[in-house]
Amino acid sequence: MSTAASDRDHNEEFSWRRSAPTARRATAALYAWREPHWSFLWGASAAMPFLILAAVAPALLSLSPTTDMIAPIAEARAVMGGEAEIANHESPFYLLLLMAGDIFADAPGRIHLMAKALGALLVMVPLAFFASSRFPALVAAVLTAGMAAYVAAPFAAAPEFGVAVMLVCAVAFLSGSAEDSFRKAWFEGAIAGALLFTLWLLSPVLSLAGFVFLSACPFLSGRFRLWRYGSTLIVFALLAAVLEFNAPGLNYARAAAAAGILDLGALFSGHEAVFGLSGVVYSAIIIMASSAIFGGREHAKSWGVAAGFAVVAFVAARIAGANALPVFVLAASIACFSIASPFYDGLFRSHDRASVSIALMAASLTLFWAVALIAHAAGQFGLQYQASKSAPENIRSELALVQPGGLTIARWVEEGRFSTPEARELFALAPVDQSAVLLAAASRARIIAKHGLDVAILTGADTACVLTEQRYCYADGPAAATAAAVVFVPRLDFDAATTLAKGRSEALLYTQFKLVERNALWEIWVRRGASIPTNLLAAPNAALYR
Repeated sequence: MSTAASDRDHNEEFSWRRSAPTARRATAALYAWREPHWSFLWGASAAMPFLILAAVAPALLSLSPTTDMIAPIAEARAVMGGEAEIANHESPFYLLLLMAGDIFADAPGRIHLMAKALGALLVMVPLAFFASSRFPALVAAVLTAGMAAYVAAPFAAAPEFGVAVMLVCAVAFLSGSAEDSFRKAWFEGAIAGALLFTLWLLSPVLSLAGFVFLSACPFLSGRFRLWRYGSTLIVFALLAAVLEFNAPGLNYARAAAAAGILDLGALFSGHEAVFGLSGVVYSAIIIMASSAIFGGREHAKSWGVAAGFAVVAFVAARIAGANALPVFVLAASIACFSIASPFYDGLFRSHDRASVSIALMAASLTLFWAVALIAHAAGQFGLQYQASKSAPENIRSELALVQPGGLTIARWVEEGRFSTPEARELFALAPVDQSAVLLAAASRARIIAKHGLDVAILTGADTACVLTEQRYCYADGPAAATAAAVVFVPRLDFDAATTLAKGRSEALLYTQFKLVERNALWEIWVRRGASIPTNLLAAPNAALYR
């Protein structure tokens, strides 16, 4: 073989190793780091629009039954009035958010929107701070915006907020900081301890996952990892002690709730939601596999930590009943962008175009799914705006709720199309129907309450205290009925809690009350001995019922 042919074969064999300056510059832009304070500001600025959208929206888009939207607010008000124990609630911290939202708004939907905005703020600030020294500037900003959008989105609830807090804790516990110091480690640990305490009051299963991630903190989070770990435990213990002093027994109640949380059946329920995650799951697996192939054991803190985190966090999110999309976005981010990632070798050392292309692919996929979080929430806000245009005016103004669909069952019942309870049970009461039925009762209840009579609406929660705004809330509907002079009993079954409340109160109604009016939707019962003007009831006879 000639020398020229040999040289040509040699060059062709290794031509794929040639440098790719354009691709390297494009990839380096995705991996570019900036000063932490600038990354923090960019992350907070990117997340702020979603916080503002939640805070200023006039009505909340909801597919849940209206009683489910009102019940947490009634519970929050009952706790504030001393009529209920906060320890009995499954998510005390989200109840505190609703209490705070109740300060800024009156209508149920607006209270939930303000709680979402406050939750997004509590997620946005610490995540922007942690990510600014753990991830490149672009991904830190996009992740912060995505998580804020995830919490503030109209369909998000307490489980989504809990997952977001858990992920922020994971960022602090599982990723090393590029700017590590004794002072910063203590400060980050203090923030993480407060977040872990928040998680403790949000969800037992998510707090358990948070403690699992904390157990890895002494091995993974940087040179001053033990100081970060110690300050986290100290702050958590101090806050738990303060909580025990102010609300004795609440810590025990949270620990007892954690004992029965491992409902593995939740992992296999909601198959449509699982299949909906297939794209992000496959992408995260590809990124972690690429990190393992290129990095080997030297970079196990990248792919190994990401894989372990994905498994634990996914199980926790599924059991909590939350959308697990952010779990895999963060797992991919840890494998791709953390300071332990092997993909930096292809950019900042003299490596070939293959490593550059893999780094570009991993970064692009990760950012794509982070942006998908933002797009998903933006779509919900857009749907909320579109649905509000056709929503019934009274529901939108009085309840601040936007519920797709038109009035059907409620109107048909009033028109007499369903003459028996058996016929009515064949059809589900849509949320918009339920809102109309509740508002019809609330309008009359407010008139009666103005005459000095306490009114209760016999649902699972003390709905009347939210809809009539005339008194403190009681622990539930039956407790409110015990103290009321007039009780509205729905003839349609709103939900299981309302059915149970009606069953519990049946003996009370028949012994201490008298049925004075019945229409297609409601029964009105008046306490024996109480006086109510006849013009407040549909019956034309007798000026007073005694």
